[in-house]
Formats: sequence, structure tokens, C-alpha cells
Amino acid sequence: MRNKRLFFSIMLTLCLLQAMAQSWMTVGPYLQELTTDGVTVVFEHGIPSVSWIEVREKGSTEVTSYYQTVNGRIKAYSQILSKKNSAVPIQNFAIRAEGLKPATTYEYRVKAHKVLSENSNGVSAGTAFSTTYTGSWNQFTTQDPHQTEHHIFITSDMHNRPDTLEALLKYLDYQTCDRIIYNGDMINYMQYGSQEPYTGFINTSVNLFAQNKPFELVRGNHETRGNLSRHFMEYFPHKSGHIYNAYRWGDLEIILLDSGEDKIDTAEEYYGMASFYSYREEMVRWFKELIQTDEFRTAKYRILICHFTMLLNNDKPTDKFGGEPQLISLLTPLLKQCDIDMLISGHYHPATYTYMEKNYNNKGNQFEEYNIGNHSAMRIDIADGNINLKIVSSLGTVLLDKKVKDAKAGRKLIYITTKLEE
Repeated sequence: MRNKRLFFSIMLTLCLLQAMAQSWMTVGPYLQELTTDGVTVVFEHGIPSVSWIEVREKGSTEVTSYYQTVNGRIKAYSQILSKKNSAVPIQNFAIRAEGLKPATTYEYRVKAHKVLSENSNGVSAGTAFSTTYTGSWNQFTTQDPHQTEHHIFITSDMHNRPDTLEALLKYLDYQTCDRIIYNGDMINYMQYGSQEPYTGFINTSVNLFAQNKPFELVRGNHETRGNLSRHFMEYFPHKSGHIYNAYRWGDLEIILLDSGEDKIDTAEEYYGMASFYSYREEMVRWFKELIQTDEFRTAKYRILICHFTMLLNNDKPTDKFGGEPQLISLLTPLLKQCDIDMLISGHYHPATYTYMEKNYNNKGNQFEEYNIGNHSAMRIDIADGNINLKIVSSLGTVLLDKKVKDAKAGRKLIYITTKLEE
């Protein structure tokens, strides 16, 4: 009888601990912007908290704590939406660990103290067992600056269909991919209430890989919509402060552009609050400077990811949908002269995929474009001077399996390394 009571006592304690953990960690953690010397850990707590992450090199017991700081102060819980708009305000954290070693495996975990009250100094946080949280250890490996093999998964336009996303990831063996890229319109709206960023694709990513391997989200036009759309960078942060970015992954330069809204700025849905035309002009000025940098020019491979297409014929009325034509007119002249290997786009939901070869329809392009998504996904494998492209449908049918001999194998390559290695 005594043993039975002890058993039930242990089980009750375990259940209480599990319930406590679930009430703390409501989303994540998931990784963002992995580089040679750092990574960002994003998560949401259901309990108002002061939260941080602990990081240690695998095999070491020495732990370093990282906090999210804002203007010289450690961030406490943040209500992205006010209490009057939601019964349970979002406690969102995006904490960056920096100063790490390249090509090194680290372990991390989330820790937190519950906020008990707010005072003149900010907050009062509890330290008792019942007011603290310690997550489990996960791991990641920092970027190798000398990486010459790349295995990349790309899809787009899932529009809140996590089951389709999961199937595509599995068909293309996501576990052997080192990079996962979502090329926009993964949800219908950035919307709190329906929790579309989470139910649409973040939770699926966390369950499969994102606690140990990051994903990159390229903003599509649907991510510009909804009551969380102005908080995009709090879910998908970038050190640059821009949604558009370029990264050097070993000998590969990857450019992730931000299409913005496809409608005109004066569309009634935006109530005069949109300024995407000038925003795209700013991005193209940045791109013009990027293609002159050593980082770009010395890369062996260059791939551009953009939700909007550059070569596909667009028959939408420009007086209503002027965003894409504007970006095409600004960007295509630069793309014709900067020698990228290929462009991957979305937005159009092709039944299989659409391929635009070099000099497509006499447009003068020196790059290929593949339009995929909604019903398909692509895997890019780069190794031994070859680029292999594989596209599968949402039913698992192989639509393309193409090997491209690298014509640029002799291109001079200068590795861009971190200051830690100098």
C-alpha cells in the first residue's frame, strides 16, 4: 500500500511538472539566422517572465548565459498585443548567442523566472522552484566558413497547410538538408487569435527540426497582412535590421529578398498606411551595393530567393497589382549583369512547377528561374562541382531530377572568414 501511494505521488509530481512546463513554453524554441559565430533562439512563454538562454560547447560544462537586451536593459516579458485585444498576451523572446566558434556543436536551453509584479525599477521576478523554468538541452552546429557542400530545402505558398508542408519535408529528406528556406506565403495572415504563424508552419518546423536546425522565412505578400504583420521581425529576427538579407554559407552566396505586398500602395485594404514602392526601391539600392562586395563577387555559387517572379509573364492588372511589376523593372537589369546561378520564386501556385531557362522569351536573362510552391518543393544539392535539383509534388511524385554540371568551377574563390579565425 505504501509503495502504491509513493507511485501515485511520483506520478502526480511528474504530471504537475509537465503541466507547468507546458504552461511556460507555449511555442518553440526555434532557431533563426545561424551564422559562423552565432544563432538566435526564439520562443514564447505563456507566463510573464524574465527569460534567457544558457549555451555550452558540446562536451563542456562551462555555461554562458545570454539575455535579450533593449536599450541597455534586460528584456522582461513583452506583450505584442495589448490585454484588451487578447485574453493571453504573447510573451515573445528572441535571444541571440554570439561570440561562438565556427563549425562547432553547441548545446542550449531556455531558462526563466516568473514576473511577480511590476515596480518602479521594472519588474520583480521570483526565484522559488514554483516560479522558475528550465527547459531541456537542445543542440546546433555553427556555420562552417569553408563549407563546399550544400543541401537546401525550399518551398512556399503553403497558406496554412502544415500537413502538406510536413509531407514535402519528408519527401525531400529534410533531415539531410542543412538549410530550410520558406519562400513566402506560408500562412494566409500574420494573425494573432488563429495563431497562423504557429499552426501554419512554425509548430511543424519545431516538431521536426527547428529546435536544432534553423529555417529562413522570406516574406511574401501574405506575411504583410494581419494584426501581427508589423511584428514580423520579433518572430523572424535579423541582425541587419532588414527583412531582406544576404548570407555567405561557405562558398555559396544566398540572397533572400523581400517582395512586400503585391497590391498597389493605395489599395483600400491598407487605408493609406502602405509604402512598399519606396521600400522596394531601398532594397534594390542595397542589392546594387551588395553585388559589388567581395562577399558576393568571390562566391562560387549564387542563388537568389524571392517570392515574386522575375521572368514569368504577369497578366494581372497593374493598376491593382503593381508591386511585382515594379520589383521586376527595378531588379531585372541588375540580375542580368551580376551572374547569379539561379532564382527560385513562388507566388503563382503552379500545378507542378514552371521553368524559365536562360534568355527566356528573349528577355536577356543569364540565369534560370524555377517557380515552385503550393503544390511542390525543391531540394538543391551542391557538391563536387555539380548542382542537383529535385522537385517533388505534394503527393510525393518526382517532377524533376536534374543534374547541372557547374560551369563556374574555375571561378576564383576567396573564403570570407570570421574575425575569430584571423
